[in-house]
Amino acid sequence: MTFPVKDDDDAAAQQQVALRSFYKVAAGSCALVIETVADTCEIAGMSTNLNARDRNIGGYGGSQLTVSGQITMKVKFKASLGKTAP
Repeated sequence: MTFPVKDDDDAAAQQQVALRSFYKVAAGSCALVIETVADTCEIAGMSTNLNARDRNIGGYGGSQLTVSGQITMKVKFKASLGKTAP
């Protein structure tokens, strides 16, 4: 997830907004897995990385915050996924 940096805003507050957005996606991930392929889902682990980049080259681009991460889930898949149609 990439977010533009606003020079007039507090850097720490902008980082918190970026991380909060990632965590919201992570929180909704199990709901999506249950909706599509699983009976149960639990987030077993998560890691995040936050990078700041100055992409202001020649007056274009501007600075950005990029959040990336990995979500590890414990999932019990729906029994119907393992069955093949006759």
